Amino acid sequence: MREPVPLRDIVIEARELFREYGYEGASMRDLAGRVGLRPQSLYTRFPSKEALVSEVLALTLEEMLEGLPDPDRNWRNAWRTLIGRIAQTLENHGRCVGLHLAYGVTSATPEAQKAVRVFFKSVQEAMTRILRSGKIAPPAATAADTLAQLEGATLWIATEGDNRPLKRAVRRALHLAGPVRRCGEKAELPS
Repeated sequence: MREPVPLRDIVIEARELFREYGYEGASMRDLAGRVGLRPQSLYTRFPSKEALVSEVLALTLEEMLEGLPDPDRNWRNAWRTLIGRIAQTLENHGRCVGLHLAYGVTSATPEAQKAVRVFFKSVQEAMTRILRSGKIAPPAATAADTLAQLEGATLWIATEGDNRPLKRAVRRALHLAGPVRRCGEKAELPS
C-alpha cells in the first residue's frame, strides 16, 4: 500500500505549478501527476483548483512571517529579515506566486480573488506593524509603496532577466532601517 501524500507536499507542488504556468495554465491533472496521485484522489483533498489558491498563499505567508524577530524589541532586524525573505523568494523564483495569481484569477473565481487580497493585505500589515514599531511615518503607505516596488521589480526579471531593479528596490527598502552596523560601528539613523 502506498503512503498517503502529505497535504503540505501537494500545496508546495501547486505553488510551483502556479508560479510556472499561472492560474489558468496550471491544472489539477498536472498537479496529480507531480505528486503521484490519480486526479480523482486529488479532488477528494481539494475540490477545485480554486480551493488550492488559499492554501498556497497561506503556506507562502506562513513561510514569510514564521520566526520573524519581534519588531517591538528590534524593528530594524525584523524589517531586514522580512525584506530579505521577500527579496530571496523573488530572486530565486523570478516572481511572487501571489502576484502571479493576482493577474490570473478573475471574478469567476471569487474565493481565489479573496485569498490573493488577504495575502497581500497580510504582508502589508506585517510590514506596517514593523514600521510602526520603528516610528516610520506613514507606516501603512510606506509598507504599501515598498511592497509595490519589490513586486513591480519582478517585471524586469520576467521580461528581461534583469534583477537590478529588484536589487535597487531592496536597497531602498533596507535604507528605511538605516545602514547595517558592523562590530564596533555606531548606528546611524536614516535621514
